[in-house]
Amino acid sequence: MKRIFTTISVALLALVATIATDAQSRTALRINEVMVDNENSIVDEYGNHGAWVELFNSNFSPLEISSVYLTNDKANPRKYPVPLGDVNTEIPARQHVLFFADGEPNKGTFHTSFTLTPGQDNWIGIYDADGLTLIDEVLIPASLLPGQT
Repeated sequence: MKRIFTTISVALLALVATIATDAQSRTALRINEVMVDNENSIVDEYGNHGAWVELFNSNFSPLEISSVYLTNDKANPRKYPVPLGDVNTEIPARQHVLFFADGEPNKGTFHTSFTLTPGQDNWIGIYDADGLTLIDEVLIPASLLPGQT
């Protein structure tokens, strides 16, 4: 009887761990909003108005995004790796984080190595840590006016 109880307990623990892991899945990461031509909206910590990409954690628990990749080039899915070791790369449940697409990653974790170009279609993708698994993508049309998302 004790052996059956132990087996059932271990099975339930494994099930709970699997559910918790799925809840933390990066597949819940979404490109929520994008501004290609930022004339007077959000300002970065250097006082610049640059293009930005907002990511949303659709999980009901925090989501660590370090080591995922952001890119604007389908042929280069590993264009901008979100760095490891920054405490701000954990997105709280049902919250957002903003990345400036300014081509200046030396400015910090939330500044990508690519830019977005007003007046042309801009494709953006998020890839998982393997650099192969596409998590989300969006195509921003060239017709998007300045200041619109």
